[in-house]
Amino acid sequence: MIKIPENVADLVTYEHGKRFEVITEKFRPEEIAKLSSNENTNGASPKALAAMQEAIKDSHWYPDPACLDLRRKIAAKFGVGEENIVVGNGSEGLISNICRAFFESGDELLTSINSFVAVYITARAANIPCIKVPMKEGYKLDLDAILAAVTPKTKAIYLANPNNPTGTMFAAPEFAEFMSENSRDILVILDEAYYEFARYLSPDYPNVSFLDYDNIINLRTFSKAYGLAGIRIGYGVANEPIINALLKVKLVFEPSVIAQAAGGGAIEDEEFLQRAVENNKQGLDYFHREFSDLGLPCFESFANFVMIEFPDSERAMEISSKLLEHGVIVRPLKSFGLPHCIRITVGQPWENELCVRAMREIL
Repeated sequence: MIKIPENVADLVTYEHGKRFEVITEKFRPEEIAKLSSNENTNGASPKALAAMQEAIKDSHWYPDPACLDLRRKIAAKFGVGEENIVVGNGSEGLISNICRAFFESGDELLTSINSFVAVYITARAANIPCIKVPMKEGYKLDLDAILAAVTPKTKAIYLANPNNPTGTMFAAPEFAEFMSENSRDILVILDEAYYEFARYLSPDYPNVSFLDYDNIINLRTFSKAYGLAGIRIGYGVANEPIINALLKVKLVFEPSVIAQAAGGGAIEDEEFLQRAVENNKQGLDYFHREFSDLGLPCFESFANFVMIEFPDSERAMEISSKLLEHGVIVRPLKSFGLPHCIRITVGQPWENELCVRAMREIL
């Protein structure tokens, strides 16, 4: 029998959010609000949809390995060069490429507990030790504690800002202090999957890149604000040596023709983006107000979801299960190390209202 490496055999498969079919078949509710996976329930960018439709006719050709058209469009939007942009199969694909490009035997990845689970899985799959530092009060990343945990083995530090699944963020002054004390030999992976929402919600959100620090890579995605979660397209912004290393290890024809076209259409759809971030702001305000009225601890979020804390894991699971009966799918956070919490994505107004009505009935 083939021996499976220990680091793979010990992996726990990523636990994805429940799909529509789970409750359609079991409970048959009149309405369903899927608020479990931080998707954009308003749909996808119309310009992205049009670009994909146009690209379908080229499906018999391999995609451009260099992704030049999309990289140029992203570069133009942010005022950098195409040599400072890399694209991949979502943020997860880029994180996997970072593991291949920069880590050697004996290197470690340093990050926080209760953050993006896929990072822990990717590191483990690549046989990279992942050191996780506790959070501070309010479920916020403890940048001071992360700095204190740096050792000669630390090759990179992963920071999600805002953090998934807590929704909390660190502000510009705090991050500037962190970067001033961090070694320039340590790569800082700044995962900004919720970048468009956070910068709209807070003037204190750090707006930094390789132009400020040469040891940083910003990871962003089209999955959230642009509504392309099912297409798998994301990008990284960094200085040229970092980008060149990532271009060497990525899958040759990654991403697909359709994904590259979708990203190119989305990045130019400012109207759709503004509608998405405004809908998100209104939804967050609504959730915070309504859940506060219900006496539920709901932490301030700078992403497109809120996290609610319950007294224990049993109560969190009970609430999650009963919400399913009402047609509302949310995300229990046991796999994130927060079994007493649930995460609820901001949806369209009717979905948010359905969720709150169901929560009121349950409580």
